[in-house]
Amino acid sequence: MQGWDRGNWRLCARIAVLAGVYYGAAKLGLSLAFAAPSVTAIWPPTGIALAAILLWGYRVWPGVALGALLANSWTGVPFFAVAGITVGNTLEALAGAYLLRELAGFRASLERVRDVLALAVLAGAVSTTISATIGVTSLLVGNEITSDDLGSVWRTWWLGDMGGDLLVAPALLVAATHWPYRRMPARLLEAIALAAAVVGVSALVFSQSTALTFVVLPLIVWAALRFWQPGAVGTTLLMASIAIPLTENDVGPFSGHSPDERLLLAQGFLGVTSLTALVLAAVITERRRAEEDVEQIAGTLQESLLPSQLPVIPGIETAVDFRAAGRQLLVGGDFYDLFPRDDGSWTVVVGDVLGKGATAAATTGLARYTLRAAAVSEPRPSSILRMLNDAIRRQSPDQSCTVACGRLDINQADGAQLTLAVGGHPLPLVLRADGRVEPVGEPGTMLGVLPHPKLADQTADLAPGDALVLYTDGLTDAYAPGRIVKRATLVAALESCAGRSASEIAGGIQDAVLEPTDGTPRDDIVLLVLRIPERRREGAHPR
Repeated sequence: MQGWDRGNWRLCARIAVLAGVYYGAAKLGLSLAFAAPSVTAIWPPTGIALAAILLWGYRVWPGVALGALLANSWTGVPFFAVAGITVGNTLEALAGAYLLRELAGFRASLERVRDVLALAVLAGAVSTTISATIGVTSLLVGNEITSDDLGSVWRTWWLGDMGGDLLVAPALLVAATHWPYRRMPARLLEAIALAAAVVGVSALVFSQSTALTFVVLPLIVWAALRFWQPGAVGTTLLMASIAIPLTENDVGPFSGHSPDERLLLAQGFLGVTSLTALVLAAVITERRRAEEDVEQIAGTLQESLLPSQLPVIPGIETAVDFRAAGRQLLVGGDFYDLFPRDDGSWTVVVGDVLGKGATAAATTGLARYTLRAAAVSEPRPSSILRMLNDAIRRQSPDQSCTVACGRLDINQADGAQLTLAVGGHPLPLVLRADGRVEPVGEPGTMLGVLPHPKLADQTADLAPGDALVLYTDGLTDAYAPGRIVKRATLVAALESCAGRSASEIAGGIQDAVLEPTDGTPRDDIVLLVLRIPERRREGAHPR
């Protein structure tokens, strides 16, 4: 019962607030009535009523009716005409909200172009005919206008209500749905600068009889590009707050006409400006949302192509650094893997697929799962790479990749033996415990190019304290063509890491090669380090 009471109190409060705001805005609009006591070219209540029903629901309609009834009761129009105007204003708001919700699937945030166009057509152009028709008919029956004035009064009423839907309703909807306005790329100082520019330019444009209205267009573009929907509606309202008073006093580019005509011209310009800014802002936000969706998909796909974490290998330290370069919406082609075999050995793979995007991602997935499947039955790395070469030529004939594939047989007492095959990939490096750096492997043919690539197995022993470093060419070409890391520089960086752990070796290489001052890397980077820790001698104790 208490929940029901609170809900009804909230509804009553909203109805009261809506009635009060509607009444205040109506009195402001009626102060600009010239053709008839209840007909004005400026009618903000239409936008207020529409926004309130869209945000709060149909149940607040009594607030519209009460506000319209009170506002028109003081115009000297017969009560039955006031009642007709009240019915028309209320039905207009209800019909506009219904058309937007049921026909257009309207979203109050106005972040889609279809929502902006629906607001302009269904609410601004269609629903406003209800109020104009019922209201003008009521005035005609009450002898407040003549049949000769019917067309011009109807037009003034209709365009005035349309202006409320195009200027006031978007401002209220955006204010309610975009708070606290943190998604916009621009910040407070830029907003202050934009507001100052809008005020200054609007004061100049709407105080001169010369047609300079086109000067405000760059400000509209600035507002939409940098502040999206809040900027579009805020800029338009600032312009309206300057343009309408000046125009009402017969000043500016719309002067020289009758009061209603010049106000309609000013409001028409502001309505078109508002619609243009909202469409531009919607295009920007739709594009941004699409980019975010693609980035999320690309990130998920990228993660699925790599191990979630490196497995724990008894007696081996591991460390990896993967960096995807370029735009986040493109999936990179660099990959790595480390997995056990049934015989107790481990397979280690680092590869680089040509290109980026969906095609590279498909080839990366093909490479990773082919390598895993082939390693189940084939112990020799060179044979595993030949199977991958056949799979790429068969399923992705336009693609190619480079791969370094090794089998690691671990001997807990003496270290490990590495059997390595390289298909067009940079040769891995071995950092010995004494600081020497040696390349390992024999250069082979890139995979996916030739039916019978040159591939050979080569073995190397890894003693305690030795580290195997595998990487993609992004490590050396990260900042090409401005800076290319030579093999000597990479070797020197490795030599300085002798005696360190796997993670420290990876960090040392990054510090020496990937300088943050050089900007964003142009290529993906994989750096994988496997290190055999030194064995503690029996009886030795740490100091």
